[in-house]
Amino acid sequence: MSIPVVLAPCTDYRAVEPALAAVLAPLEQYLPLGQPGLRVLLKPNLITDGHPDEAKTTHPEVIRALIRYLRQRGAEVRVGDSPANVCDLDRVLKTTGIAAVCAEEQVELVNFEKAGSEPFTVRGFSFNIARPVLEADMIISVPKIKTHVLTLLTGAVKNMYGCVPGLQKTALHKSHPHPTDFHALLGAIYSCVPPTLSVADGVIGMDGDGPTAGRPRPLGFLAASCDAAALDATLARRLGLDLSAIGYLREIQMHHLGETRAEQIEVILTGPIPDLSPAFQAPQTLPLGRLPRWITGLVTPWIWNRPAFSDHCKFCGLCVRACPNSALTQVPRRVPRLDPQRCIACCCCHEVCPERAITMQISPFLRLVMGIKRLTHK
Repeated sequence: MSIPVVLAPCTDYRAVEPALAAVLAPLEQYLPLGQPGLRVLLKPNLITDGHPDEAKTTHPEVIRALIRYLRQRGAEVRVGDSPANVCDLDRVLKTTGIAAVCAEEQVELVNFEKAGSEPFTVRGFSFNIARPVLEADMIISVPKIKTHVLTLLTGAVKNMYGCVPGLQKTALHKSHPHPTDFHALLGAIYSCVPPTLSVADGVIGMDGDGPTAGRPRPLGFLAASCDAAALDATLARRLGLDLSAIGYLREIQMHHLGETRAEQIEVILTGPIPDLSPAFQAPQTLPLGRLPRWITGLVTPWIWNRPAFSDHCKFCGLCVRACPNSALTQVPRRVPRLDPQRCIACCCCHEVCPERAITMQISPFLRLVMGIKRLTHK
């Protein structure tokens, strides 16, 4: 049986509730809604303390619409996430508008950092999952549709990385710096907490150097599926992204945790959705995840991806504190000093910069190779 992925037009956050009803109507038969006392956890993407208009985080009106939808069906709703470890959670919740929505809708906000966690070991990866995630009867992943300079796409699957509380996310980047390992880690985490439902905020998404330094891009739709991998694969195809470069989707398909093959996915459009792929811009990502490790070691001196700082830097030091391998050093009233030998290209500094002052710069050799590739494909 094919996996349904539903897309509904929505160009204005003031019209989210009817769009949500449209996108979920074909999926209701697969959901355990209506059970007395059903405990539902909404897991938005709250990576940093960005304003909703910046398109870095899940828009609060999508969360509001889901709260109301679920309550009408008798569910007990909570909202929780764990942002980047250097970001103050209270500030994140306030700035993103999530705190206000939860207060207005009288829904509990869960602090993953303080709620405790449980250890897991899967295929050699060890990590903890926040207890509120494990205690929920139904998890709903609510990502913002964005590009990502490390994983190419951050959607419903990558959103579950936030179930790992606090500092451990940074430690995992340090322990598994190779792109292949990090994608496998994402697959392992997903295997422990696959969401029952995923609803993607694509009213306004982000392209370019996401997940925080790209540009807001009106996409004009909501998307949903009971299979997060099928949803992400469908989004990647519609946005013109190279599906083969999204390693965590390969992991999920390989371990039979979800479906990514187009022939096994039924895309249901509840209204006209524009073709966005010609204008949608992917980040400049590295192909290292596709190379054997022995080749990676040989080409590393010529192929690299490192942070570069612009004049927008305010010397706040968030990037220095976020770096898992101490590759950045704070310098008074100057941009941080980078030790290239310690940089593992995890993009943590890029993700947390509030000024969009950091770009992930690729090596001159790689720019030449990518330029030749573009020319030969014209």
